[in-house]
Amino acid sequence: MSKSLKSLHGSLPLNKTKALANLSKNINENTICYVLITCEKPQKDGSMHVDLVFEGDKHLAQHLLQTAQTAFKP
Repeated sequence: MSKSLKSLHGSLPLNKTKALANLSKNINENTICYVLITCEKPQKDGSMHVDLVFEGDKHLAQHLLQTAQTAFKP
């Protein structure tokens, strides 16, 4: 896993304006649950600080995470 994290070192910077606009567009009065995962740049040793925040029912948040995993499978 360290190799793949180190390969992210040269990745494009996050467009914070676009990210905040996406959050604003997707979280509205109809939203009952959300999960937000963020990470910082990898350290020299390959470690990375990751935060996960969710609001709503924890079982629904877990379902969202499990369903989202399928979007990244080849």
